[in-house]
Amino acid sequence: MFLLNFLPEWIFYALSLVGIIGTVLIIAFGVVIPLPYKLALQILFALLLIIGTFFVGCFSNEAEWQLKVKQMEAEIAKKELEAEKISHEVVTKYVDRVKIVEGKTHEIIKKVPVYITKESDDNCTINNGFVSLHNSSASQTKIPDTSRDINEGASNVKLSEVAVTVSENYGTYYQVVEQLKSLQYWINKQRELNND
Repeated sequence: MFLLNFLPEWIFYALSLVGIIGTVLIIAFGVVIPLPYKLALQILFALLLIIGTFFVGCFSNEAEWQLKVKQMEAEIAKKELEAEKISHEVVTKYVDRVKIVEGKTHEIIKKVPVYITKESDDNCTINNGFVSLHNSSASQTKIPDTSRDINEGASNVKLSEVAVTVSENYGTYYQVVEQLKSLQYWINKQRELNND
């Protein structure tokens, strides 16, 4: 209702009041007013009463809706604040867990020279087939060729390098596991928050 934006509310109360007073006066003094004027005045005062009452109801309804809108905005702001707290909590826990995973991964990599000595590195040959298969499974871009010349020859890759690479890959895997757990926790908490 565009009129609600331009006209003050008291005008519509005044129209209703004029409509009521006019209707009462027509009923009380209708005998002295000639019939054509009486009918026109009855219609005029009835219209003023109807229009005034309608717009007073619109103002009342608008105020009620504005109150509901403000309540919903307050509730949304509260939920956004709670959602932000949940996100901060999840990110903090995730970062801490990833640091733990990274620390364990670095500790395992530091132990590689203890378990794989220089002599073991020199005595163990890693063939090209293993290197090709490992690289393909790590990149997931192509399936390795099964040609004999790749599988048969020895590569320049040392056993200790394989151990470091595998440890790093598992470290990355466990970081992704923690990320997934955190994301699932975050989703469940958001769902709980929004289903209240």
